[in-house]
Amino acid sequence: MPTDTSGATSANSYGGLEGPESVYLKLISSDGHEFVVRRDFATIASPTIKNMLSGPGQYSESQPNEIYLKDIPSHVLINVCRYFAYKAKYTNSSIDIPEFPIDIHVVLELLVASDFLDC
Repeated sequence: MPTDTSGATSANSYGGLEGPESVYLKLISSDGHEFVVRRDFATIASPTIKNMLSGPGQYSESQPNEIYLKDIPSHVLINVCRYFAYKAKYTNSSIDIPEFPIDIHVVLELLVASDFLDC
């Protein structure tokens, strides 16, 4: 377990999935695959996810810091997660932004997912 400069151990040095201030968030696809993404990446890229986490009642089917996306299969959700990292990396960037790679076989499903997630 990591220790700080005083020698005390710290269980949350690298963040985690626990609590409202967690560093990470778990997205669960319709086929049950789990994707752990940085919370700030997901909430910046998707207002829908931000609202799901901070809404007045939160979504009843999800645990804190877990969002079950019943209409998004894993082969699409992995591309959504990659987009979250891409957007975080290139937002306010002064370098040339490369094109985001999209597999031609998931374009339509990815469009539907991005419409739902508003990203």
